[in-house]
This record gives sequence, structure tokens and C-alpha cells, in this order.
Amino acid sequence: MPDTATPAAIDLARYSTFVPSDPFEDHTGPFYFRIDGDARAKDSVHCVLPTEPRHANYAGGVHGGAVLTFADYALCLVAGRAADGGSNSSFAMTVSIAVEFLNAGRIGPPLEARGEPLQVTGRLAFARGSITQEGRIVALWSGVCRHVARDKAMARKEAARAAVAVTPQTVPADFDLLANASVYSRHIGPSYARKEADGATLVQPTLPHMCNSGGVLHGGYMMSFADSAVTRAAGLVTGMAPSTVSFAAEFLAAGDALSPLTTRVEVPRHGRTLAFLRGLLEQNGKPLLSYSSTILLRPRR
Repeated sequence: MPDTATPAAIDLARYSTFVPSDPFEDHTGPFYFRIDGDARAKDSVHCVLPTEPRHANYAGGVHGGAVLTFADYALCLVAGRAADGGSNSSFAMTVSIAVEFLNAGRIGPPLEARGEPLQVTGRLAFARGSITQEGRIVALWSGVCRHVARDKAMARKEAARAAVAVTPQTVPADFDLLANASVYSRHIGPSYARKEADGATLVQPTLPHMCNSGGVLHGGYMMSFADSAVTRAAGLVTGMAPSTVSFAAEFLAAGDALSPLTTRVEVPRHGRTLAFLRGLLEQNGKPLLSYSSTILLRPRR
């Protein structure tokens, strides 16, 4: 199926959703994929995300966090299926990913992703690809996954599920609820912010739907929170309207849905049109995600 396919040409009945089910992808998706031919070949894996109003950003387009989640999904499908030959016997975990945003996505037409496996080793798989919408490139992505046996990953899931508690998670009193958050951010869950001299600190209580099929926090969720954090920090520091141009992340450790996430975003440099940011996402003092981003700045309307 060519990247120029129109929404009517995509018969989702011919596609699959991920098995076993993934809570965060179920919450933000559904996401679909299909493998044509050799899973190790370029463009053999075709991923589809039907866009809905819940994916919207402030401007009414597709939120950067939704694009990042879809890029993470495509990376894990392309790299993971290349590692196991399409058998779904391995579980792919993102080690690092970089995404370049070339155009804004619209709500309505589906996003599509294809990729190219670059190399598979005993523990790692490398891939790159693109996200398109109605034939137009929305983003380019590249990344590295670690692949392990799926039965081993599922054993960890059962242990993580047994540990999930319903104890309320508290947020420090000097943080303000982001009442004017985007539709996509509100759909994920409430978050809280505090302005800093050179950026912002954000806190978000975690919920079970933020986890992946392995029972730990989904990489797309963590990047969604980080993307919301960088745009919020850029807006607070510059007073301008921000949009993500590029985002790169390194996954340092796994998180759980037992306690809030905290991220401190710094704005080392900004001009009239661009801001450069970096941040570290932590849980109980343990670093989970290191990230950096370039933000485009426009006057607020």
C-alpha cells in the first residue's frame, strides 16, 4: 500500500492491533499494523493511527506527543519484527529515538508509518522511517530498540501488575494544575507545573493506562509528558506560542504506575524564533528519560 493512500483506501479490517494488548496504546489509539512479505525488508511493516479529536493540540492539529507515540510504536514494530522475523516472539523496548517534525498533522486523516530495519544484533535492533498523512511527510524518525524474549517480558508484567496500588498520589502544594492543557494532554491525565527562572518543573501522577504491554510505563507516554513539558516551559520563559521541531530521547530505566513523574526542563538558549531545551524525567529520584528538543516560537494570537 503506497504512502499516498487516501483514508478510504485503508481497510483497517486487514490490519492488526498489538497482541497482547497495550494499555497506553489502547487509551490513545487504537494503533494498527500490517506486515506484507518479509518482515526484515524495507517498508514491509505498515502502521496506521486514525486521528481523532482527542489527539489535538492547542491549535487543533495532531499533538506532538501523539506523533512521538506513533513514532515509538512504528520503531518497535519495524525493529521488533525484523528481530524475530515477524513471529511476535520478541518484545522491543526503545533505547533511544529521534524525531524531526516536518509538517503539522491534521485531525481526521490517518497517520501512516513505514520504516527500514538497518541492523539487528543479538540484543539491539536499529531502524528508521517516516510518518505521513495523505502522502505528505509529517515526521522522520530513527531509533534503537533492545529486544528480549516475549515470555520473559510478560513474566515481568505479571509482577508489575501485582504491585499496582490504588493509593492516591500527592503533588507538592506549589505546583499549579494545567487547567488550559491541550485536549491530548488532558486525555492522558492531569499534570501540574511550576515556573522556574530558566524553565519549568512539571509533575504528573501516573495511572495504569500509562503502562505498556510489559507492565511498565510506556515510552510513548513518557515522551508525551516530556513534549508537553518542553512546550510549556518554552511558553513560560519566552511568552511565545511554541511548537516542537525536533525531539530526541534516551531511555535510562523503566518506570511504574505507583508514584508521580517529575521533569525539570531547562531552556539554555532561545532567540526570537527558536528555543533549545533539555530535560530529565524522574520517578522517586530515579532518572527514567533524558531528552532534548528544539521549539519553534511564534507570536501568540
